[in-house]
Amino acid sequence: MEWLCPVCNGYESLDAFCPQCASPLEDHGRYMDLFGDYSPYEPIDGGKLSDNLLDLHTHQCPHTTFCRQCYYSDIAMVNEQ
Repeated sequence: MEWLCPVCNGYESLDAFCPQCASPLEDHGRYMDLFGDYSPYEPIDGGKLSDNLLDLHTHQCPHTTFCRQCYYSDIAMVNEQ
């Protein structure tokens, strides 16, 4: 069975809020895409093997987030379907 991220595939938007100021967090894309120039073109499960997160086994897609109000940034885990 293939697991897909609903945010990456445009089925849903990322609904996450800043824990410091409660403003909506902006989605800045998949965490693995930050690893290098060719990271967005690598197989997703391959990136999950090297990102030091438990996302491969829990079927989650890590997205980088940013708050424009207080400059908070974090990784939001999106459940894959």
